[in-house]
Parts: sequence; structure tokens; C-alpha cells
Amino acid sequence: MKAGLALLGWAATLAGPAQAESTAQPVIFAGPDQPVLVSRSLVRLLSDGKTITATRTYRITFHREGAGWQVDGTLVDVQVDAPPVLAQLAAIERSRAEPGMFPIRLDRAGRIVPQAVSSSGEARARAAAMAELMMAGAIKSPAARSEASAMLTQISAAAGSGTAWPADLFNPTRSVTSEQRELALPDGSRGSVEIVLTAHGTQPGRLPERVERVVTTRLSGTERVSREIWTMTKAGR
Repeated sequence: MKAGLALLGWAATLAGPAQAESTAQPVIFAGPDQPVLVSRSLVRLLSDGKTITATRTYRITFHREGAGWQVDGTLVDVQVDAPPVLAQLAAIERSRAEPGMFPIRLDRAGRIVPQAVSSSGEARARAAAMAELMMAGAIKSPAARSEASAMLTQISAAAGSGTAWPADLFNPTRSVTSEQRELALPDGSRGSVEIVLTAHGTQPGRLPERVERVVTTRLSGTERVSREIWTMTKAGR
């Protein structure tokens, strides 16, 4: 259990800004002059074939800040689709606050600039611990508890400063980027994480229409896949 959570935590770190590094020369970013709706969906497949999907929608605006940009945003909708046994977990996610999520700062190429939020790690740890205690009583199957806890860990890791979003989310330099890393775990076992980021509807220096990140975790002969999907549409003034 601890090894699995450690691997997922490492994957969340890899999937952040550092993962999105590219050798392609970025194009100077031109932020839209009207609000944009950004929806981020996290989809986790469980071993019984069911899925947990958490979607958060933000209304964001872009403002010039020096040579780069400042992105301000407000959460406008939360949707969580989960099996009935995880109803309490779904309720926690619907009501979860995101202190420090905005503003997000971008450089001149539209890449997210990492921000340090001292309380974010502690908040994520509390959320994960609370969920594990709740699931211990609500879910009898150890496998189901492990999967649900992993889902919450990923959800919580995306809270805070927004650094779990791909660095070039707003101005992808390539239509597809991928990375795979091997990992030696404390118990002696070995695992790997593969991350594939795909951008659709891209135009140099402009927002893409859709970005999808697929994280495949392989450990002890098992394979688990999670998907994150960002969609961007004009919100009107």
C-alpha cells in the first residue's frame, strides 16, 4: 500500500511542470482577451471495470504581467461520478477547497511557472489520511481501498498551486510528448511509470482545444491507467 502510494506520489511529481520539458523552441504566447472555461477531468479505472471520474471547471482570465502572464480563475462547477460505495469520498471531493490554486503565472512562452505553497503538502496529507480512515470502514476489499486511496491521492496532488498541471498546458510545443521512468521501491520490487501527453487543436502561441495526459503505472505484474483531460472553450464576457 505504502509502495503504491509512493509510486503515485512520484508520478504526480513527474507529471508536473518538469515532465513537460521539450527541446522544441516555444512560440511566444498570446493570451486570449476574453474569459475561458477550462475543465479538468481525472478518470480512474477500477479493477471491477467501474470508473471514478472527477471533473472541475474553472472560469479563467489572462492578464499581462511583465514579460509573461497572470492567470486568474474561479471554480464554477464540480462533478464527481463514483460507485455508490464511494459516495462519501465523492462528497468530500465535491466540497474540497483549493486554496492557492490561482493565480497561475506563465512565462512569455505560456509555460506555467512553479509556485511554492508551504501548506499544500500538509493539506494533501490530511485529505489522504482522512479518506483512508473513511474507506477502511466503508470498503471491505483491500484492493478497492487501495484503488480509491490512489485516486484521492492523485486528486489531492492536483490541488494547491496548480503545479500538477502540465507546464505547457496553455501552449503545447508538440502534439505528443512521452516519458517513461523505472523506479526501485523500498521493498525491493521494481515499477515503472509512463506518461503520455497529447494535445489537440493546437495553434502556435494559442490555447489548445484539448489536452490529455495518460499515466500508466506498472508494479509487480499489474498495470493501472489513469487519464486526465483538459478542455478549453470560450466563456464569453
